[in-house]
Parts: sequence; C-alpha cells; structure tokens
Amino acid sequence: MAPVSDRLYFPPVEECLKGDTVILSWKLVAAALTDSSGALRHTETLAQFLADDHVRSLLQDPSLAFAAPSDTTKSDFETRTAAIHVTPTKNEHYDTNVIKADATWLSKAANINLVSALRVVIVECQSRPASQLTGPLSIQDAINLQEAVGVSNAQSSSLVPIPGATRDADAIWADFGTEEARRLRIFQTYLSERRYLVMTADLIHGETLCSEAKQITSGRNSSEPSYPSLGDPSSSDETLIANNMKALTRIIDSLANGFEKEINDNSLQAEDTDLNWQRTLLTELVHTLSVIFQALDRTSDSFAAPETVMEWFSLMEAYVFLNGITLVHESINSLVLPIQILICAICLRLLNPTRSMAFLAQEVDLHPEENNPYLSSPEVLGKIHDAILTAAGAGCESQSPVIFAWAVISHRMVVSHSERSEKRDTLQNQKSQETFESGALLRPSSGRRLSAGSIVSLDGLPFDGFLVASGLKDDTHVIESLAQAVTSQGGLYDVLSQMTVAACDPNQGSFSSSVASRIRLTFIDFLKATYPPVGYQSDPVTALLSILSVGQGYWDLDLSPSSSRPSPDVAYNVLQDTTALECYLYPAFSRYPFEFLPFLNFSRALASPSATDESADVVVNILRKTPSLTFVLPDDFQDFELAQEEENTNTFRLLADIPLVASISSRGRIAREEDALRIPAGTYGRFVTDTGRVALLEYEHSALAFLGKRLEVYLSPENYQSELENMSPEDAAEAISLLATLLQAETLKSRKRGLRGEAVPKPGLELLEDVSKYTSGSKDIISVVCNIMDIHMQDDQATADGPGILVLHACVQFLDSVLPLCPTRVWAYMARCELLNSESRAGKLARLVGNLDLSPDRFEFLLSTVRLFSSLVGSVMKSAAQRKSGDKLVGRQKVSNNVWVGVADKILATVTLAIAQAAVDIFESSATWRFPSEVHQTLLMKTLVPLMDRLMIDAYAMGGHHDPQSLTTCLQPAADYVVESFLAASSGSLRFQALLGTWISGLQIPDSTLYAGKLHAIRGQVISTMNLATSLLRVAALLERSSAAFETYLFKATPLFARLIAADEEFKRPAMSLLGALVLNAATVSGDPRSLFGYLGPLLSRAFLQLLSRLGKPFLLPSEVQDTWRFFSIIVQNRQQWMSNCLLTGRTPRDAQNGDNGSSAAVSKSVFQTALAKLESINELDRSEALRVLDFVASAQNNWPWTIFSMRKESSYFASLRRFIKDLKTASVVAKSDTTRAALEAKMAAYVADIFAMQLYHQRQMGHSKELANSLISDLDYYLRDGVEVASYNNSLHNNFARNFSSKYPCVSLDSLKRTLLEPRELGKEYFYALDRANEMLDFDPGWHGRRDDGFRNEMAIANANLSLVDAQISLFHAWEFLLLELNSCLPDNETVHKQMLQVALQCLDANQSVQGPENIFLRIVEDRANLALMLLKRLVGSPITPQDVYKLLGSLFGVLGAIQDPFGADSIEYYRTILKTVYIVLRLRLADRKDGPEAPSLGANGSSPALTQTILNLLANVVAKGFRTLVTLVHESEAAVAPQDLALLTAILQASLRMPGLDQCQTQILNIMASYDVMHAATALFSWSDKLTVDGDPIYGELSLLFLLELSTLPMVAEQLAADGLLSHLTSANITNLMRKGIVSPFSEVVGAQRCYSIWAKGVLPLLLNLLTVLGGTVAPEVAYVLNQFPHLLKTSVERFEAPGASRTASREGPHYVTLLAVSEIHSLALLTKVIAALRVNNSRDIPGVQWDAASMLENVDFWLASRKLLKERLLPLGQREVEWRGMTTGNGNGGATADEGGPSNLLEARVISQLETARDVLSEDLE
Repeated sequence: MAPVSDRLYFPPVEECLKGDTVILSWKLVAAALTDSSGALRHTETLAQFLADDHVRSLLQDPSLAFAAPSDTTKSDFETRTAAIHVTPTKNEHYDTNVIKADATWLSKAANINLVSALRVVIVECQSRPASQLTGPLSIQDAINLQEAVGVSNAQSSSLVPIPGATRDADAIWADFGTEEARRLRIFQTYLSERRYLVMTADLIHGETLCSEAKQITSGRNSSEPSYPSLGDPSSSDETLIANNMKALTRIIDSLANGFEKEINDNSLQAEDTDLNWQRTLLTELVHTLSVIFQALDRTSDSFAAPETVMEWFSLMEAYVFLNGITLVHESINSLVLPIQILICAICLRLLNPTRSMAFLAQEVDLHPEENNPYLSSPEVLGKIHDAILTAAGAGCESQSPVIFAWAVISHRMVVSHSERSEKRDTLQNQKSQETFESGALLRPSSGRRLSAGSIVSLDGLPFDGFLVASGLKDDTHVIESLAQAVTSQGGLYDVLSQMTVAACDPNQGSFSSSVASRIRLTFIDFLKATYPPVGYQSDPVTALLSILSVGQGYWDLDLSPSSSRPSPDVAYNVLQDTTALECYLYPAFSRYPFEFLPFLNFSRALASPSATDESADVVVNILRKTPSLTFVLPDDFQDFELAQEEENTNTFRLLADIPLVASISSRGRIAREEDALRIPAGTYGRFVTDTGRVALLEYEHSALAFLGKRLEVYLSPENYQSELENMSPEDAAEAISLLATLLQAETLKSRKRGLRGEAVPKPGLELLEDVSKYTSGSKDIISVVCNIMDIHMQDDQATADGPGILVLHACVQFLDSVLPLCPTRVWAYMARCELLNSESRAGKLARLVGNLDLSPDRFEFLLSTVRLFSSLVGSVMKSAAQRKSGDKLVGRQKVSNNVWVGVADKILATVTLAIAQAAVDIFESSATWRFPSEVHQTLLMKTLVPLMDRLMIDAYAMGGHHDPQSLTTCLQPAADYVVESFLAASSGSLRFQALLGTWISGLQIPDSTLYAGKLHAIRGQVISTMNLATSLLRVAALLERSSAAFETYLFKATPLFARLIAADEEFKRPAMSLLGALVLNAATVSGDPRSLFGYLGPLLSRAFLQLLSRLGKPFLLPSEVQDTWRFFSIIVQNRQQWMSNCLLTGRTPRDAQNGDNGSSAAVSKSVFQTALAKLESINELDRSEALRVLDFVASAQNNWPWTIFSMRKESSYFASLRRFIKDLKTASVVAKSDTTRAALEAKMAAYVADIFAMQLYHQRQMGHSKELANSLISDLDYYLRDGVEVASYNNSLHNNFARNFSSKYPCVSLDSLKRTLLEPRELGKEYFYALDRANEMLDFDPGWHGRRDDGFRNEMAIANANLSLVDAQISLFHAWEFLLLELNSCLPDNETVHKQMLQVALQCLDANQSVQGPENIFLRIVEDRANLALMLLKRLVGSPITPQDVYKLLGSLFGVLGAIQDPFGADSIEYYRTILKTVYIVLRLRLADRKDGPEAPSLGANGSSPALTQTILNLLANVVAKGFRTLVTLVHESEAAVAPQDLALLTAILQASLRMPGLDQCQTQILNIMASYDVMHAATALFSWSDKLTVDGDPIYGELSLLFLLELSTLPMVAEQLAADGLLSHLTSANITNLMRKGIVSPFSEVVGAQRCYSIWAKGVLPLLLNLLTVLGGTVAPEVAYVLNQFPHLLKTSVERFEAPGASRTASREGPHYVTLLAVSEIHSLALLTKVIAALRVNNSRDIPGVQWDAASMLENVDFWLASRKLLKERLLPLGQREVEWRGMTTGNGNGGATADEGGPSNLLEARVISQLETARDVLSEDLE
C-alpha cells in the first residue's frame, strides 16, 4: 500500500521558507475550530486540511505526529532538505544549514523523528514575527505607556499593570537572534504543537462521537461547521479508547520520569521550560481523558467492555487516581481539577451505576454486544474494589462520588446475594419436605445453568465469586464505612457541586459546553442511581440544583454557545427522565410552598428556552396548574375530618374554607382576588409528617398567581394576614428571579419559533397577566416588583452585604425581562428610579457598589445593572420605528398592539444620559476596585464598554448630526457625554488607564486549551475596548472636533496594538481598525502627522508588517484579507512616510542604512511587490480582494510617485490589467444577475484607469509614454461604453421604494436611515441605507420581511446595491476622465484618441440632456461631465472635424440647454456658463477647420450646410439674443447671480456664430432675431447705465455692451439699423461718455474707472465707428467726425503716448514710457478712421468736419518704434492675463520672416504689436489719392 501523502500537513520546505505557503500549525487549527465568530471554521483551507488522510491518521493517534526517530524518517528528512528541493541560501530571513541543524538538535533533545522536528522548526521560523511582537516590552515602550497614563514607574504596578522592562529594543532584538533563544523558542513551539494537537483531536473526536447526541439537542444552527468524521463511532469506540489508554499510560509514565530524564539536552534544563513541559503533559492528559470520557458517554446505555474497565481501574490503582498530581506549580495548577473531574466522570461512566443497579435488580435486558458486562467478571470487580479502596485510603476527595457509587453497587450485589440465598434456602426446605413426603431423592442436574433472570439460581451469579473473595459476602462493614466516610456532613455532594461549577460554569468552567453538559448528565445519573439509599435530602437536592443551575442563570439564557458543537440540553433530558422527576422534582413540587426555595430553584433551572417545543412549556404549565400545596395548618383550624381511615394514609377532608391570604383592612369585605385564594371546604388533603400539622392539600391553583400575591404581601406584610410564613428577602429574591427567568424564556422561545411583531411579547404578557391575577386593586406584578426595589434601595442594609442586595439583583433581572413586553412601564420607572442620576439627586448605584472590595453578590448586582443598561440602550434603536408609528389598523376593526406607544423621547434622553454618566463612572472607578477574581473584572468590562460604544454608534451611524428628525436623537446627549468624557482635553488620563489595562491584559492572555469561557471573556474585553477607541476617533472625525489629547495617548500605546495582533488571531481586525482610524485622524493636521513608525520603532515596525504581510495566510479569510489591504491603503494615503516606505520597499530605514546585504530578498517580500504579483492574476482573485489590492496600488503610486520605477520593472501586471479591462462586460448586463459584482467591477475599472493614467503621466515626464499609450488605445471599450453615462441609477426602483416605504412607515423617513461616514462603507447590499439597523428596527413587521423574503428589506438591499453601482460608476467616470486627458497629452496627434475624445464629449452632453436621478447625487456629476466635454473639445481645437460632428455637438448642446430650468439661477448658473463655453468651443472647432472633406457632400459652395446654418440661427435666437436680454434685466437686480463674464460669453458666441460660413447670407434673419428681443436697444440702455452698474468701481458693462454692438455691427444690415436708431447720439449722451472726456483716462491710470473708460474708447467706440463708417460711408461720416472731435484729450494723448522717449520737452521724465497692444490698436483704428474721413472730406468738406488728430507726428512716432525694435521689446507692457500668455508664446516664422535674432518678433504679443504698427504706418503714409 502506497504511503499517504502529507503535502497538506507539511508542504515543500522551500515554499514554506520563501513565505509562499504558511504551514497550518496545530495551534492555528485549534484556534480556527474554537473561533467564536465561526468564520475560520468555514474556510476551505481548514476543510481540506481536516479531510486529508494523513491528518486524519494523526488525529486518530496523535502519538504518530511526534514519533521516535527511524531510518525511514531520516531518509525522508534528507530528501526534503536536499539541494534539489531547497536552494541552499542564506539571507536575513532564513539559513537552510541552520534550519537543518536545529531540526537535528530538536530530534535528539525531544526524541522525535527528524521530519517532525523539521516541521516544528519551520513553524517557529514562520511565526518569528509574532514571537518578536509577543516578546518583552522595551524600556522605550514602558516609558511611552507610563506617559500615556500619567504615572511614574512606581505607580504603574498598582494602577496599570505595565510589565517591567529592563532593556532597550536593540538589546531585546539582539538576544532574540541568538542560537540559545532560537532553540528555546523551537522547543516551546514543539510543546505548543503537542498541546494543540491533542486539543484538536479532542474537538474532532467530540464531534464524531456526539453524532447521536444531536438527536436530543434543541436543534443545530445552520451556520455550524461539520467536522470530518474520523470513522464509524460504533466500530471505533473500543479502538479509540484503547489508543487513548495507551497514550494515557505513556503520558503518566513521562510525568513520573520527570523533565530531566525525558529531555536530552542540558541547555533546556530551566525551571520555566520544565513547567512548560509539565503543562504540556498535563494538557495532553486532560484532552486524552476527555476523548475517553466522550467515547464512553456515547455508549452510556451499554456497559463498557470488561477489558476497558479492567485496564482503567488498574491504571487508577497503580497511580492512585493521579492524586499525587495535585502537587504542581501554581502556574499550572488550573489543569489539575479538570483531570480529577474527568477521572471521576470516566469512573462513573465505566461503573454505569444506573444501569448496574437495574442489572442487579434484573430489570434490564442486555444488548447483544454487551453479553459480558463487567459485573459478570469477578476479576474486574475485584480490581475495581481494590482501586476504590486505594482511592479511599489515599484520601482522594475528588473521587468521593466514585467511591459512593461503588459502595451502592457493591451493597446491591450483597443484597442480591442475600435475597437469592434466602429464597434458595426456602425453596430447598420446601423441596426437601416434598421429597421426604414423596420418598424421592433430589438429584442435581449437571450441565444445566439457570439464566440470570431466573428467580432462583442454584449455581449463583458471576459476581458472587467477587463477594466471597472480597469478604463482602459476610461482612459489609467496608462498603458501609466507605459510604459513611464520603457522605458525612454532605462532603460528597459539596465535591459534586464544586466540580460541576469548575467544569461547567460558562465563564470560569474548564470544558466546552458539549463536554460540560455530558459531565452534568453523568453526575445526574449518579444522583439518580444513589437515590434509593439516600432519599430526598437537602444535600443531594442542593447538589442536583447546582448541576441544573450552572450555566442556566438569567443572563445565560440568551448567550450563544461559545462552541458550535452540539451539546445535550440538560433541562430537556431531566424533564424527559421519569426517574429524575420521581426522585427529586415531584417531591420538591409536592413540598411547595412549605419548602419554598427548592421549588423555586428547580422551576428556574428547568425553564430552559433551548428545549424543544414539546418540553418548552412543561414547567410553565405546572406552575399555571399546580395540583397541590403543602403548608402548616393553622393551630386554631379544626374544621376537617379524617377520610379513608382504612388505608391509614392520614387523609382528611376540609369542612370549612381556609383563607390563604386576607387583607386586614378589608373589614369583612372579601375581594375577588382574596376569594380565589381560599381553599374551599371539601378539599382533600393528608398529613405528610407523623408529628405536627404539615399537610398537603389537593388544591389545584396557579402557583404563578399565588407567587405574585405573596410578593405583594412581602411588600406590605402589615396589610395582610397570611396562613403561610412571610417570605424572607432570600425567598423574595428567588421568586422575582424565577419570574424574570420565565418571562425571558417565553420571549426567547417566541423568537426561536420565528414569531414576529406583537406575537413575540404575547406569551410573556399572558404570563404577566397570570402572575398579576391575584394582586389587589390596580396593582400588577410590575408595580409590585418596582415598589420592592424602591424599598430595598431605601434600606441601609442594601449597602452592606446581605439579602437586600440579592433582592435588588433579582429586581434588575425582572426589569430586563419585562422591557420587551412593557417598555413604557420600564422606561417610566427608570426615569424616577433612584438608581440613576437625575436633575435633582445623585443616583444610588455608586453607594450600592461603591466599596473598594466588591463581594460576589454585589458584583453580580453591578453586572446585572450594566446588562440592564445595555438592554435599555439597545431597545432605543430597536424601537425607533415603533415609537414613531404608534398604533395602527391592521384590519377592518383590529388595532395592532404596539407596546412602545407612549414612550416619550424626553424620557429616553434623560434615562440614557443618566446611563452614560453611570457607565463612565463605573468605567473610571473599575481600575480602583478589588474584584472577587480577574474574570469578574473582565466580565464587567466586556459588558460595560460595548454599552458606551453602542451609544455613540447608534447616535451617529445614520441620519444627520443633531437632526431633530433623526430616529435616535434621544441618544445624542448620552453619546455626546461619552465623547466628551474621553476626548475632552481636560478629561485627563484616568479613563485611559482603564483602557490601557485591558490592552495589557490582552498581551497576557493565557495560552490555554481549556477554559474557553474565560478566554472568550478576555478576548471580548480587549476587542470591545479597541472598538470603543476606534469609535471615539471616528466620531471625532465625523463631528470635526479635536481629539488631539486622546490621539496622543493612543499613539503612545501603539506598541500594544501591534503586539495584540500577534497575541491572538481575534485581535487582528479590531487592532487594524483602531490603527487605521488613528492614522486617518492624525492626517487631518496641517503639518506633518504623527509617525506610526516613529512610535513603534524600526524593529517592532518590521515584525508588525511582516506579520500583516501574510495577508490572511493560511486561512485566507476574505474579511481579514480585505481589512489588511484596507489598512495598508490607509497607511500610504495619509502621509505615513516611513511606514509607507516599509510597505513599498520591504525595508526599514535602518535596513537601508545597513547596506544591500539581503536587500533583494527583502524587496521581493515587500507588500507592494506582493500586490503587483496578485494583479498579474487579477481574474483569479475574488472581486472584493482585487478591489482592495487595486486601491492599495493606486494609492501607492498617487501618493508616492517613486513607486512608478518599481512598477516599470514589473510590467507583466500591466498586460493583465489590460486583459481584465478588455474582457469586462457592460455593467448593465452584469447588473441583471448580480448588481454588487457590477459595482465591484466598475470600481475596479476606476482604479485600473487611475493606475494607467498615473503611469502615462510619469512616463510622459520621462519621455517614454507613447509606446504605453499606443498599447492602451485598443483596450478601452469598457470605458467608452460605461465610463461617462452613469446610467445605472434605477429611477423607478428608488421612486417606488420611497413611495411604498413612506406609505408603509409614514413616520420613518428614508433619509433618517442613510448611513453616515462613521463606519467604512462596502459596495453591495448595505451601502447607502443602514440595512442592518433598519432590520433591527423593523423586524417586528411581517411586511418588512415579506412572505417569500420579498418585503421592504429585500427592496432596501436592492436599492443599496443599485446606489453602490452608481457610486462606483461615478468613480469610474472621474478615473476615465483622468485617463483620457492623459492619453491625449501623450498622443496629441493620434486620430483614434481624437475620435474617442469626440465620442466621450458627445456622451457627456447626451447624458446631461435628461435628469438621471436626484440632484444630491447627480448635480455634481452633471457639472463634471460638462467640464469634461469642455476640456476635451478645447483640446480638439485645430483638429479636423466634420460639420456633421459640429451639428451633433450643437444638437446635444441645445438639448442640454433646454434641460436647464433656470439658467441664471444661483444653483445652475455655473453649469450654464460651462455649457456656453462649450458652445463657443464647438463653433471655434468649425471655424478652425474650414476644409470640407469628401465625407460632407451636402455642404454648400461656401462650406455651409442648411441644417448647420439653421442650428446657428436658433442658437442666436434662443441663447444669444434671449440670454442677452435676460442678462441686461438681471444686471439691475442686486441679488442676481449673473456676472460680467456671462455677457462676455454671449458676445464670444455671437462673434463665433457670425463667422460661421453661410451666416453672411442670413443678415435679414439675424436682424429680425435681434429686433424681436430688442437686443440693440437693451445694449444701448446697458451702456447708458454702465456708470451706475459698476463692479467695485469698474464700469465694465459699458465695455461689454459696446463689444456686443461691435460684433453686431459687422453685419451691414444690422449696422445700418444701429445708425438709423441713433446709436451715436446715444453714445455721446451717456454719462459714462462724459467720464471718457476727462483728462485722467489712460491705460496706465491708477483709477479702475479711468482704465475701463480708455478700454471702452479703444476697444469699443473706435472699432464701432469704423464699422459704421465702412458700411454707411459718407452718410455717417459727419457724425463720426463729430464724435471723434468730442474727445480731444484722447486724440492728443494717443499721439503723445508714442512719442520717442525724451523727445518731448513737456512730458515727465520720471514716469516710465510703455507701449501696449491696446494703445497700438487705438492708433490703428484712428489711422483708418482719419484716413477714410479725410478721403470723404475731399468731396464734402462742408458737412464733414476734420478730425483734430496729428497724423504726421503719429507717423513719425510709429516709424521710430518700428525702427527701434529692441527698445520696443523692452517697453512692451502686457495688459491682462491673455497678453501675458501671448508674451510667453513664441512665434513660428514659417513664411520667411525675420527671426528674433534677426530683429523679428520674439513672441506673439510683440508680433501683433508690430503688425498693427506696420499697418498704421502704411495707412498713414498713403497718399489721399
């Protein structure tokens, strides 16, 4: 048979050393199997590992995992470590030679084979970062922690348990790397592997062995894992027991030999190592015993094999039941009691007392397989007897139940023998007489044997030989002495109770719930079997109550089991066990209420909500219809007569009524409830004692109602006369606790049955009604209990340890149980209860628990109070919708019973604020209290901290901050108090001390395979405090409030968080969340943020990142992997320079300084390189993980540009990303089947686009981008399809959902269910609306779920998924925008890119034509699309474009403009301006490309098309003319959002439109358009008002109005109309014209208005006059000349401005002399005007006056400047931003002109100035003719 492969158990060595594979150590396997969340148990990695044949063989026999050395394993070791399989190498991570040497050393030291040793060595190597993190604190760490809590070194031990630190980090790390330390760690790893191997085997065997037990459980959670069965239990039980018995013997022998003999290495001979070795062996002992016990328990209905019994008791006798193991070190003492308990339980299961007693009584039939029980073997019985005597002689107190069970069994054997002897003697005498009388002889029959079931066995039974051999046949003194010894003073039952609590307590018990339940059932079986000789006595009853009650307390009812393994329901088993009922329960019930506490305790212990439906109501039904009651008949009551005297049963019959309770103040009037509490005449009863008057009356009544009445009597005993003794405080506490348990159980059972809405509280309300049935007046049990609580809070005795605190404890439980049934009553009571603070008084909680030493009772009261507070706070969120809704009709006449109606928000706010104050006070004081044990403090913190956390999360996680419509507004005062308590700068460090203490305790979490409840509590405490700190940071960020002091404390504690990640798997995610929130908050400062690397230090940082860089290996839990990548992204995004450097390079700064030794290996392990490697196979990654990886890579290159060089080296990922994008399907197609997947893919595509764009950008800077850009062009189909539109918003879905939701829940706004930014959002079904919290609030309503899960919950999930897709597509749009623009920058002349840009621009405009969704989502994206279209079209200016494209663009633009409702409104004007700019750019595109290609056959001869021309005309009408008219009107309104740029835009569009080909043929239409909107008059009026409509003193509207008229005047028909309308007279009569005549008008004036007047003159007046003169000639020349002569100063200065420097004697020599383009334009226009007018005056000098302008001097000046090019260049001054840009633009002299070096213009501005100067010179020098 071929050997089984162990590849999964021990992967190839090289893979492990390189980190490609992480070995699944037994510690990791055990942690996964016991993971409280259950997530790790369901991983595929664990399933494959446990299904592996080699692993299964090790679990069946754990000794094989560390077998002794052999030649086979040596050969295997050499093969595994051969050079062909492991590359011989040495670097900073590992050295193969050292690894082989260590394996050889461990093999010799521990006497294990080389392969097992090698695996242990590699496990240690891989866990080295964790070992470094869990090592001792350095001096630096300790100082930081002491500073954080504000204590000195001397104080730290008392206030915060900071472990002592005596060395700095470098020394610790240096010691860590030594061979001695390494080998010590290897040996400790070996011991750890042994411990967790047997733990795993125990867990797996337990799952296999309890397969039949599932049938008696209340059900199995569907989320429970199914561990692989290790074989058929029925066929492998004996083998399993035999194997474990051998292992047991081997372990005990090793313990007996001692550490020195077992371990062959002197370097390990140290006390700590010895203790660890002992702990390992004791742990193996415990789990081996556990497997044996579970195997025996599975077959408890059969006798164990005699061989097994013989072997077991032989072992126990030899080692005296391991009694000597009690003498161990204190640190491992916790392992002793579990061993003793299991030995006791195994002995009881082997003895099987119940079945043995039945067998001895011949009342049971043997199964076929148990044809030879141990009772049939005298040898086995003798061995058992000897072992029991040995235990008794050694004083094994823990085995007293076994001793007593054996005494009972052996006594029954003696009795059986005696009975048979007597019957045999009688039969023999009878037969002798008959023989004598008949004369016959009795001849015995040889060879015939009577059966065990015969009445008389002449040959005897097999155990008779044992009785003879042991002497018990004749003398039973020995067993009687044994029984008396163990039962004296109840010692046996005390041991039983103590072992039950130690084994089964949910918080401090040593075993899992499954094993604990079986131990409890074993002990119950023992009590049943020993009942006949003991009877119903207080000691066994107390023990049984202890067994039943453990883990069944009020607060335990609703706890999810810590283990998913199915465990028997003890209460169910007892209720189904006739023997247990008859022996204990029925007698307890029959003695009620005479013996009150047993009745109450049994009822409370058996009221389990986990029982199946058939037995769930057994206890409640008995309490509702109790058949009898027992009490002492009053001494003066004689009205009864004896009955059934012949039977002598002390039966009697009442002749008169007996009033059980009567009101003293009733004065003869009997109330209805009192009448019901009268035992009527005729009732039968019997006296149950020979003396006294204790009687049991057969009176059926409701014990619940009677209990309620007795509590009322207890409240005011002076008002009632009762035939029963008044209840003591202990009785009252138990009674109230029973009611609380029953109510809680009813509520839980309703929920487990799937009931919702008002059906959930209905059973509980009915129960309350039953209990309140006999209460007087308007009282009910709630008011009674509340009054009892008030009285005991007033009682000073309550402040001392006593029964008063027990009553308060029970009242708190009762309030909690009533909260879901009658919340109005509970909240109203809490508002007036003296327990909490109020405005007028301080709460009494502090006085009740304020002692430094907390007694157990006082602690339980405090813990229950905190749990009640948690329930109250939790109910606020759960009830939010019900409180808003009130009662409503659910049918024609039926009104729903809303239990939350009437709870005012003011009461909620007051009570929750008081709760927050109490919680903070308890939290702060807890550091100074002395608790009964460490576990108690842990339990308190585990419960208290989530309360404060929930206050903040519920208040801020959804809705608006301090929004009065928020569903949790009432929680905000309390939440603000908590936030202020921790974040206020004045809060000090006292509260932080408590947080720090819990984190330090997390570092010291026991490395134990037992005590799961304790470990769970410690983990819960640490996790809850980290979550609290995370929430505080997030709330501070959300509220934008400072948290600097708190952040300082946390940064000093960051070494703890890094270490906690290594201390326990469950700490990893909350610690990363806390560190991430801390880094995010630190990055909000303006300067450099605090450095996480600086606080951790280089060595700790490296180990920390090495541990996290495993990225969830080996389990690869998706949530953990994603959280790790998210944390890495946060680091690189938020200016954490050194930590980012470690992530991106794999080296710390210290590593880099130490040189390149090993650097290549380190770099290959960097997180960044790991991310790039993952991207190479992106299609194989889970989409969510791939998204996180892409986020990290994109963040890295965006924030740390030097990573581009690393990415260039690893180019294979780039091709993978291209393939991924190329293969993506359209989002709309994917969304039909999986919207979340579509959203994830869109977001991934956005990150990919980001990565591509950044690559292009940086490579463009280096000049290497073209190749990369060209390779991308063909793979962009997904972006071209889905990159712009964001078309996935489902309007109908959201509208219908909003409408239906508001109709169903009119008082709950959907806005109030929106998530805030408090918690990170995940794409998918919980993205936008807080579905989890909505489900919590609306779970009561069946409509929320729907009949087929198609209710509002499903609709909200669909809406969330759709909104997440929309958000992802918005991100995709922005990334695609960046990528496309970068592609254009890299390939400016690429036609394909131009087509893509034009296509995207059209998509943007088309998408903006319709409203896609609500403005709050789409307003920004609409604006962004418009801006993108504008930028793309700007870049296309100068590129070839067809009129059809222009036509399409203009058509889309018209659609966009038409969709804008109020273009000049404050909300839309910016968007409108963008669209107008786009219109202008489109027109310029056409003007820049006048070459009509063959693709435009419909164009006219002048390059126009009818459709395009008509579009332009529509544009002039609907946009230009209409817009101008509207703007002129709005300019006069002070609150209007319009600005001068709006007029400038319209003027630019007008200018571009008029230049379009074919428009010169449409002058008539244009004139009509302008006339229809009265545009020319509006422009003239605006000019007239421009001196009043200034912008900061600038009459800019004067210039804009003239520029608009100037563009219109280019059309001859319009110019004629302007002249006809008297334009020139309007110009000259305007107020602003008078300003222009003043002498201060100049382009260099310091007065803004004077500068603008000059600009109006040069830009507007002169060109406009020139246009009019050109069109109308001599007709308008007189007016033009007249106008010019009205500005003599301007005419004069225009000449003087160009005088040669120093030429004028009158000009100032101090001021600079500059030339401007505007001044050149002025003389250019004047030259043309004067020349034309002069020419016209030749024929009409009388009508046309001359213009007083010195043209001759101007010509001289122009010649001077043209001759002095260098001086012109020096004196040329740009005016405005555009001229500055022109001066920076070089000119291309492609026409043979002079270059700059040859005296030509050097820039565009200079060229334009020279051009106009030359034109002016040419005009001025021309002859008139």
